[in-house]
Amino acid sequence: MDQTYRQRTGKIICYVILVCLAALIQNTSGLSIEIGGARCFLLLPVCMMIGIGEDERTAALIALFGGMLWDLSSAVHLGFNAIFMCIMCFFGAAFITYILRNTFITNFIFSTLFILLYCFLYWLMFIIIKNVKGAELSLFTFYIPSAIYTIAISPIVYAAIKSIKKKLYTPQNKLFAKQ
Repeated sequence: MDQTYRQRTGKIICYVILVCLAALIQNTSGLSIEIGGARCFLLLPVCMMIGIGEDERTAALIALFGGMLWDLSSAVHLGFNAIFMCIMCFFGAAFITYILRNTFITNFIFSTLFILLYCFLYWLMFIIIKNVKGAELSLFTFYIPSAIYTIAISPIVYAAIKSIKKKLYTPQNKLFAKQ
């Protein structure tokens, strides 16, 4: 279904607001619940679920924006989050567009792989290579529990984003129609 310029712009603005809210919740101490020291990496499933079902460019740019917000708040990753999220959301959107269907199962599988790969690569590149004390143990005490926590939150994120996307895509929606 083709959308007008105004509808596409409104959709992108809604996506940017969602990513900003996810970044705020994730990066502000006290806004998200930590379970046993494990943190929810909320930007990962939010960017992936927004990107899936969109074209590759939109998915990559939304993920790049989310990754840059995450990098700006941490100031130690040298763009790792932005680059990784951009690449993963691009490939996720391309797979859904050209090979697979956009269902809950495919969204959940992609976000699970995305989260596990992120946690492992981050641990490998920024903890193991820098030879941080207790690095081997941190995989099992922080990164895997954080990945499991984020994966457990993914269905809730999927339901919320799917309802927002459905509202944005309905033809009878006059949210961004010219008055």
